[in-house]
Amino acid sequence: MIGAGAAVLGGLAALAASALLPFHAGGGMGTGIAGLFLVAGLALALASIELASRAPRGEGVGLRSWATLGAAGFAVGGAGLVGDVIGQPIVAAEIAGVVAVAAWWLTAGRALRSGPASALGTFSLLLAALALVALALQLAWDAPAGAVPARFAYVLWAPWGLWLGAALVRHPRPFGAA
Repeated sequence: MIGAGAAVLGGLAALAASALLPFHAGGGMGTGIAGLFLVAGLALALASIELASRAPRGEGVGLRSWATLGAAGFAVGGAGLVGDVIGQPIVAAEIAGVVAVAAWWLTAGRALRSGPASALGTFSLLLAALALVALALQLAWDAPAGAVPARFAYVLWAPWGLWLGAALVRHPRPFGAA
């Protein structure tokens, strides 16, 4: 149940941070929003590791490696926002973090396709595609100084965390019988 709780905590923190984003555009609340995304990233990192640990022995090793990569992506994303607010941006690392989370969602989505949590698998694939759209925006959009279009992918953390939490409660063995 640790994974489900971490997923819900991460989802709620990301939801709150996403809801507060319009206030940051007005020039305030940046530190609080960044802090919420950092909490969300760390919680979703823990939930990702927990999800992968529930995979059957045969496919679990590879899935745990991808979950570790995704967990690092969540953590770097949250830390990157805090760094940006305090004047120490790590934009290249954040973009790599978005890539890592998208790769984790693709892998988890494929692994969950045929298990009891197949809806989570499909949802993970959809969010991976949307994260890749944010990365494409990073390349295509001539953003103003300080803007990082790849950060749009962070708002995807909320629905994934909440859906993951619900799926882990409903399906303690999301990959089927092990």
